[in-house]
Amino acid sequence: MATATVAGATPRGNSQSITKVFALVGVAIAVFMAFSAYSIRKELQSSAQLAAIRDLYFPVLQRLDANIVRVDKMEELYIQVVVAGDRDLIGKAGEMGGQADQAFDEVRKLYPGRDAEVAALRAQLARYQQLAGAASTGFLDQSGDPAALAAGMNAALEDLRKSAAAFRKSSYGEFVATLASSQRDATVRLWMGLALGVMNLGFMAVLVFVIRRNVAMMGVIAEQNATLEKRVAERTAQLSQKTSDINAMLQNMKLGVSTVIPGNRIHPEYSNYLRTIFCIDDLANKDLIESLFSRSSLGVDARDQVHAAMAAILGEEPMMFDFNSHLLAREMNLSNEDGSQKIVQLDWSPIVNQESGTVEKVLLITQDVTQLRELELASAKQKEELDIIAKIIRIPAGKFNDLIDSARGFIGANRALIGRPHGRDAEAVAALFRNMHTIKGNARTFEFSQITNAAHQAEQTYDQLRKNPDAGWDAELMLAELKAVEAAVARFVAVNEDKLGRKGRAAELLTARGSFVGNDELARLRAMTASLAAAHPGPEMARLRQAVDVLGLISLERLVSGSVDALASLAAELKKPAPAVDIVHGEFGFNNQFAEALKSSFVHIVRNSLDHGIESPAERRAAHKPEQGRVRFACAQQAGTVELRIGDDGRGLPLQRLYEKGLAAGLFDAAQRPTREQVADLIFRSGLSTAEAVTQVSGRGVGMDAVRTFLRQQGATIRIELKGSGTDFGYAPFEFVIEAASAACAHSRAVAA
Repeated sequence: MATATVAGATPRGNSQSITKVFALVGVAIAVFMAFSAYSIRKELQSSAQLAAIRDLYFPVLQRLDANIVRVDKMEELYIQVVVAGDRDLIGKAGEMGGQADQAFDEVRKLYPGRDAEVAALRAQLARYQQLAGAASTGFLDQSGDPAALAAGMNAALEDLRKSAAAFRKSSYGEFVATLASSQRDATVRLWMGLALGVMNLGFMAVLVFVIRRNVAMMGVIAEQNATLEKRVAERTAQLSQKTSDINAMLQNMKLGVSTVIPGNRIHPEYSNYLRTIFCIDDLANKDLIESLFSRSSLGVDARDQVHAAMAAILGEEPMMFDFNSHLLAREMNLSNEDGSQKIVQLDWSPIVNQESGTVEKVLLITQDVTQLRELELASAKQKEELDIIAKIIRIPAGKFNDLIDSARGFIGANRALIGRPHGRDAEAVAALFRNMHTIKGNARTFEFSQITNAAHQAEQTYDQLRKNPDAGWDAELMLAELKAVEAAVARFVAVNEDKLGRKGRAAELLTARGSFVGNDELARLRAMTASLAAAHPGPEMARLRQAVDVLGLISLERLVSGSVDALASLAAELKKPAPAVDIVHGEFGFNNQFAEALKSSFVHIVRNSLDHGIESPAERRAAHKPEQGRVRFACAQQAGTVELRIGDDGRGLPLQRLYEKGLAAGLFDAAQRPTREQVADLIFRSGLSTAEAVTQVSGRGVGMDAVRTFLRQQGATIRIELKGSGTDFGYAPFEFVIEAASAACAHSRAVAA
């Protein structure tokens, strides 16, 4: 019985042990499963919590950062209101303040636990807007105490910035603390899961995956936060630099830049040079017509057109600018306080609002072009002068003088006819027309277009009187037209006398009244004499042939004598002694045509020597020279040519001054140094003179250019030959060298003086 009892108990004990083992295993499995379930639940909660953190803190921080940028932009807008005087920017600042307030309200909804702090921020924002708006309006209207308002505005702005920064810092701290706590809990669960993971590796792998994903999400959030701050800082710096660049450009550019806004007012933001052009200290918000055009040459009708055009353009589509831009003035004269005139050029361009597609403003760029117009006028006058010179020198001086004398006689006759007390009659009209037609025909023969055009205008009036019996006898008009013809004739006379030096005895040298023998007749006479001398040789025949050969030739000595006749009065004007003149081989004679060119050339050359080359008496004494200067003419026969050298004992050619003028005119490259000869050749350049100022004697830059023109038309050349060597650009002694074909001259003692 006992044995049986023991034997029966063993299986029960084993069963109990196994049950215990299974119970323990079951408990262990249950604990593991419970832990696993708990861990999964906690990880899911953690994931949801991280998502909540992201959905809470990131939008909050993003809105706070955006509001910080908005506050900076509001400050910039209020500053621009004061600097630029644009009241429209107050509205834009208000709109931006509304956006900031809305963002704070969204923060309150996202972050209900900090309602009181958000409410305080909103109140500070409202206070800053109120003070900033009042300060800006005060500065523009010059009302209240702008300095006190500005101080209050700045204090409110500083409080707002500090509060916003403190709120963001605390929010960011909570955000970081929450993330750190979540990360610590996740780490503990990770290690516990790994300890129990031997029982359920697959489940723990899922848990690890979830935890890793959560950690990665936290890294992404942190990285985005850092990037956002960097972008905000970069954008703020860019806006500040752009504002600084625009202000610097407006203050330093040499153009009057402004914009016209609705109401035909000048926008307060304009370039500083606009004040200089119009001599007005303050143009902000001034009426365009009253401020810029009040002292202009524009008439009432032109100003009304500008006013109407601007009204039709501003606030309308861009095509309205194209339709009305022809009404906008492009150039006008301004009267200065001293009575002088200033020429101003205007350029208009539309500024289109990209959102509305309408012309928001009109850009007006003004430029003082007074000097430019004066240069253009001087250039045109000089061009006309050279054209007149070219036309005058194509004809003999005698014919020119005959034309001038004839024109003056007809002008005097017409003035007498117009001034008769009984006025109009058919005979007087016929005489008027005939006289003017003669002046016009003579001038047209020599292509004196200025005289031709003026005479044609007067001739038309006389023609109307001839053809239309009902045409009125307007003596005042006819005298004005006659005065225009007289002025055109006087213009040619002035160029002939002042530029070519053909006046007094010098003008009559080659054209003394008497019997003239043409070149063809002279050539035939020389041919007949040559044939006769060949048929009947002998001393008398040789002398006859020599005398005939020099007929019509004018000696160098006579040419020089005529050219230097005016030196005494010129020297007195320049306060210098009249120079002595040396002539070597003065017996050389030149035919009439070439002598005419030489005579005109000599006038300019001797003037150039006396004015530029020969120093003042004091300077010559200091240089151990005689007070009286000396000019030298030397002629020599070469193979097939004749060479004429002209020089003086003055200081020489100012190469450095010529080089500087060549650089300024763009004739030389600053990187390359020209030769001394290249620099010297500039004196033949039209419009270039070494004179310090324009006088009756020199400074117009026409003389030596005209000399080269005279000689080229006769097939001759002129050049500068520098004396000595070296490369420096100081004063260089020189000679003018004229070369002509031997056919233009002859060498004989028999040439008449």
